[in-house]
Amino acid sequence: MHNEIIHSNLDSLHGSDMLVYGDNRIALIERQSSIKLLNPVRMEVLISVVCLSGKSTFVLDGTLYEISKNDMLTCHPRSIIANLDTQSPDFDIRGVCLSQSYIKQLPLLPRNIWNIIQYLEKTPIKHLSDNELETFLRYYDLLRVKLLGKHSDNSDEIIDLLTQAAICEIRDIFAPCVKSQPIKYTSSNSLFTKFMEIVSSSAQCERTVSYYADRLHVSPKYLSAVCKEVSGHTASAIISACVMKEVERLLKMSNMSIKEIANELNFSSISFFGKYVRKKLGMSPKHYREMLARGERPQCLPSDDDDNL
Repeated sequence: MHNEIIHSNLDSLHGSDMLVYGDNRIALIERQSSIKLLNPVRMEVLISVVCLSGKSTFVLDGTLYEISKNDMLTCHPRSIIANLDTQSPDFDIRGVCLSQSYIKQLPLLPRNIWNIIQYLEKTPIKHLSDNELETFLRYYDLLRVKLLGKHSDNSDEIIDLLTQAAICEIRDIFAPCVKSQPIKYTSSNSLFTKFMEIVSSSAQCERTVSYYADRLHVSPKYLSAVCKEVSGHTASAIISACVMKEVERLLKMSNMSIKEIANELNFSSISFFGKYVRKKLGMSPKHYREMLARGERPQCLPSDDDDNL
């Protein structure tokens, strides 16, 4: 049965028949014709798509991009896609979607996950060499055969291993572009990884370090110290950065009123929301939205005392 989140995301497109396979873990997508997007869509899954031919333009998190032959597009969960309605006649893609819950189940330790996330947000498209594209397609074809073929006692384990191997290959593709340090399998790295998993799905409505510290059964002070050690940023700064990215997405990519956005992000009042945004940017949400509409982007410099808000 198709996964509800994956299916609802793809149903937002004219061309939802692009879904070749979907369950509660993984989906495969293919498209050899035009894709239309009625309204902006916030993706709740991790998506990696490669373009085999042709080209297409679209808006991702408020920025216009073009994908063409040999390009890989990687969208992290909570990305907003819009204006996906202009493709060449020969536009052809293959892609894999992974649910957040499935990613968390895979026994892989992320390497420098904070730096990878930051890189993908700034550079979601990577041009692949012919060999890199061929490698991606091999994994895609193997997954396609196993997911669509007859189920066996070991099918789930094989699919998990293939998915993990594909993720490792994709990481190797991005490795030269991302500042990295030697992998250290420490308790601090493990705690930071768990923190990032929670904040990636909760930051839009949970803004205090204490919330995450309670979930992780540590003190706020210890959590912030670990985040600073592993990533160079305090827990508060990471949370604040994620919240402000969501604020920017909603202000720029939706028709929601300021009040509706405040409610969506779980602020107790529109006044509190305005205070939060002004603390980060020195301007009101309305002024911020006007700047975004003009193509300007104010610099957000999160402070480390957000628990005072």
